[in-house]
Amino acid sequence: MDSNEIVRIFGINSDIFKKVSDYFEKIKISQEDEFNSNYEKWKLKFLKIYDQDCSQDLFLRQSYYVAILKIILICKINHDNNNDVNKYYNSYLSNSFKLLPNIDEFNFYNWLKLNKQIFKEIIEEIKNNIYINGDLFHTLYQQLFFLSTRHRIGEFYTPSSLVRKMIDDSYVFGQKILDPSCGSGNFIIEIILKIINSDKSNQLKKKAINNIYGFDINPLATLTVKTNLLLLFHENFNEEDIKTNIFLIDSLIDKDQENIDENIKQLFNSFDLIIGNPPWLTYKDLNDESYQKKIKHLADVLTIKPESQYITHIELATIFFYIIPQRFLKINGIIFFVMTQSVLNGDHCKKFRAFTFFDNLEIWDFPTKYFFNVNHICLKARYIGNQDPIIGNKYPIKAKIFDNELMLKKDTIYSSLKINNEGALLILPKEELKYIYNITYSSYKDKFFQGATLVPRTLVFFDINDSIDNYYIISSDKDIISRSKKEWKFTFKNREIEKSFHFKTFLNLDLFPFHLKKIRNVFIPIRKNDYQFDLKYIEKFPKAFAFYKEMNRIYQTKKKKTSRIDNLFSNLNYWNKLTKQSHKNLYTVVYNASGSNIKSTVIKQYEEKLIIGSENYYYSTDSKYEAYYLSAILNSRQLNRYINVIKSSRHIHKRPFHFPIPIYDEKNDIHYKLARKGIKYTTYVNDLIINNSNITTKKIRTILNENFTKLDRLTKKVVFK
Repeated sequence: MDSNEIVRIFGINSDIFKKVSDYFEKIKISQEDEFNSNYEKWKLKFLKIYDQDCSQDLFLRQSYYVAILKIILICKINHDNNNDVNKYYNSYLSNSFKLLPNIDEFNFYNWLKLNKQIFKEIIEEIKNNIYINGDLFHTLYQQLFFLSTRHRIGEFYTPSSLVRKMIDDSYVFGQKILDPSCGSGNFIIEIILKIINSDKSNQLKKKAINNIYGFDINPLATLTVKTNLLLLFHENFNEEDIKTNIFLIDSLIDKDQENIDENIKQLFNSFDLIIGNPPWLTYKDLNDESYQKKIKHLADVLTIKPESQYITHIELATIFFYIIPQRFLKINGIIFFVMTQSVLNGDHCKKFRAFTFFDNLEIWDFPTKYFFNVNHICLKARYIGNQDPIIGNKYPIKAKIFDNELMLKKDTIYSSLKINNEGALLILPKEELKYIYNITYSSYKDKFFQGATLVPRTLVFFDINDSIDNYYIISSDKDIISRSKKEWKFTFKNREIEKSFHFKTFLNLDLFPFHLKKIRNVFIPIRKNDYQFDLKYIEKFPKAFAFYKEMNRIYQTKKKKTSRIDNLFSNLNYWNKLTKQSHKNLYTVVYNASGSNIKSTVIKQYEEKLIIGSENYYYSTDSKYEAYYLSAILNSRQLNRYINVIKSSRHIHKRPFHFPIPIYDEKNDIHYKLARKGIKYTTYVNDLIINNSNITTKKIRTILNENFTKLDRLTKKVVFK
């Protein structure tokens, strides 16, 4: 039996899952008081992990998963030739099975018991079908909890092939190992399998296994690891001789706090290797204000806190990389993490790239993001403490480039454009650095602005049902609802607003090269002449005022506890990005703030005034030719290639202006030619989309390949001389 077989038998499409779910729903109703009491106890523990997603549905789904793990554990380790179901069931009911008391995480779910008939069906499926040789539960864990763990605690499952590659590269038999964010345990299990499959004696294997440790804040994750390990140990050894060194703990524990467990204290600065995949979360993803303060403080203490405009982008993985070695590694120990690529080229990670406490760095790069839907790397370093604070000594950095089969394509060297006492501007392959070494910023960098934060969209985007005199009858935008996050999935129907508060906008996905495919309706409580919020003014419009009060109340109820923005308009106008759009220029150039490739178009504001949202950047001008000149350059493949070299993950932001795009000069013949191309290609793309409404950006670029080639030649002459 492997993880796929476990999913076949117990996954969300299985008969057992449906039967147990129905049974638990009945228990929820018939034992309402007991259910609610235990649900509230569970919620207290998990609220900091899942925040608003701590639903009863999640509680029941976790209860199902835990029941399956417990039954498999009882059946496998109590296994005898009689396969006595009564004996198994009594162990299950009484929690008397010898190993269960050692797994505290079961206590969150002990009250909810399956009936004997369902228990028997589960036993029949597994009693003769369990041979453990790996991570048995990760696929089921991912299927049941992927979205909740990924979005709330940044838990991404690392494929076994990459885990094995990292372990083969770094682990030496007998070393003391820590995975500080072990999740469901793939690094832990793969190391132990490597030990089990070695040619060492059983005594040495047990000793080596007792040196493997894992920490995690999620009880469900630590329960999964412990169960997997107990099954593995039973398969290969006398499990009583081996410890499961898995701790339910936050790895960012303060060494100086008073109530630290003695078992944890003994682990400080004792490990040879720290390996794993730390949480892929940023400061703004955290739901606990006190934890946000802790992360901000740690970033400051570790000297990796970014400039104020990037504070919300602080990555937990960078905190882990710096502080975990200080607390748990020996001097000259190794740290090896899977991390987002933004640690190499994100502006918010500049100070991180000082690598103050490390040397012998090594980067593993995967140029076409083979394992995750986020660009990623592996980063390895030796921890040296304060022995060498000179940043220049950390560079250049050895790097390995891998293909999608994890075959080594080449060894190379990465370095940085600019290294100073505060860190490094960005890290790139040396062969790519030579193209942009003399980088100079464009004067347009300070002229483009990010659009307004028009969120939560479900509260302000709408479809028009009917137009009556000076007001509209509106309902929720169905497309927006379909794309909304669970916590903001709110709908309204047949509300009324005065037409004065009807504005238009668009999303990133509506933007194509040289074209805006779709316009959206949005309610914004401002005066149209100056974009100012004036409650006394709004009160003169009873329909809009009533609608705003309702949406504002919903916003205040649903907003994150960590948010200090106390009303809906302030959220829409965050950093005054809405009110500053009251300009009256004739043309606005827009491009996307994030995505695999940059795309741009020109909006004729004199025809139809549009609000620009935060998914896009914009520049306003009265010059038609300047607008189309910029759009032409921003749509060029030449610029796109260079942006992809320096950008952080999918984030584009102001990176186009890290290159010397000159201010438009009407006397410059090439500038004028680019503007004319921009006007002409806008017409071409409009025609393509009119004739094929489902056409993609990629298809447009393919059809107009020759045209984009001409654009590239002109862009090269102007920008990349």
